[in-house]
Amino acid sequence: MIRIEPDHIPTILDDLTAQGASDIQFRTNQPPLICLHGLWKPMSEYAPLTATDIEAIHAKICRDDRWQNFPEHGPWDADYRTSSQKNNFRVSAGKEQGRLYLVLRPLPRETPTFEHLKTLDDLIGAPDRSSHIQGAFIRALSAKRGLVLVTGATGSGKSTTLAACVEYLNLHHHYNIITIEDPTEFTFRSKKSQVIQRETGVDTGSFSSALRAALRQKPNVILVGEMRDAETMEAAFRAASTGHLVLSTMHNNEVVQVIERITNEFPPEQQNRVKFQLSEVLVGVFAQQLLPTLTGGRQVVHEVMLLDQPTRALLRGEDYQQALRDALRVKNDVGNRLMDEEILRCYQEQLISEDVAMEFAINPMQLEKDLHKPQVSR
Repeated sequence: MIRIEPDHIPTILDDLTAQGASDIQFRTNQPPLICLHGLWKPMSEYAPLTATDIEAIHAKICRDDRWQNFPEHGPWDADYRTSSQKNNFRVSAGKEQGRLYLVLRPLPRETPTFEHLKTLDDLIGAPDRSSHIQGAFIRALSAKRGLVLVTGATGSGKSTTLAACVEYLNLHHHYNIITIEDPTEFTFRSKKSQVIQRETGVDTGSFSSALRAALRQKPNVILVGEMRDAETMEAAFRAASTGHLVLSTMHNNEVVQVIERITNEFPPEQQNRVKFQLSEVLVGVFAQQLLPTLTGGRQVVHEVMLLDQPTRALLRGEDYQQALRDALRVKNDVGNRLMDEEILRCYQEQLISEDVAMEFAINPMQLEKDLHKPQVSR
């Protein structure tokens, strides 16, 4: 049984990553755990970790003094980035029952592009009468101002998709791009664009204060790691409406949920105003999920809404939720698509099981009916 020594932790992290870990967890009285295709697996060849072991690992991998700055009692958590010889990692640290635990997510050193995303369209082609999803991303990113959102649950690959969007702009436009992240995950080398990367808690304060400061630095594009609260949302709306392209993320699996989540962050008397603002500044929403496949991997699927004038009018209406869902069912050359229809395509191509399709469906009752309809030959 291998005992984990802090000096060997970079090698151990690389070993665990090489075994396919999407996440690595260190907890007291357990060996390291890795998340493999969505399932947690103990690495029993390693000895269980003590609380002292985890504290020593934390001190070893933390690039600054944050490992010294958590309180003896009370809630505490922090996010930052560390590196080994072969991999970068996003680190989330916190306490359970007064004891430190660590969760690390491996990040590729190479900055991702759209080709790295391996979308469903890359695998099986675009749906009938629709354009490739890459075209939808490019169309959204061609806007000179407005708000583009990439949304999904934790671990669904939002950061990778957002990084691919920034790299596309970096490669194709002479822009000034400012990123505000918690933590910085991918490091960009300036190419056609100039890219400035700021990390909250290290280079700046909150997302909202950093966003306001960024407006004084003549950016063309601002990436906000996450729209977490009403203050950040207001700052993003302001930036998007004054000649800047703003990219950000939220934790929702469906386009309509994103609209509802933003609106509900504000008091009832402000919600109509917020909805109108959204109808003015929102360029597009890309909601994504990672589905476990029959071969043991995971496949990313997207719901997409790019706003045009008719869609903006629907968003301002009373019953906008159902109206937007109906609009996404209509095939067009923009690239709009509905999440459940993409899940259905996965099932029909024998990429996923029926159980997985039902688990990840937005409307399981309707999807169940669609799963058992006879397919029409093309």
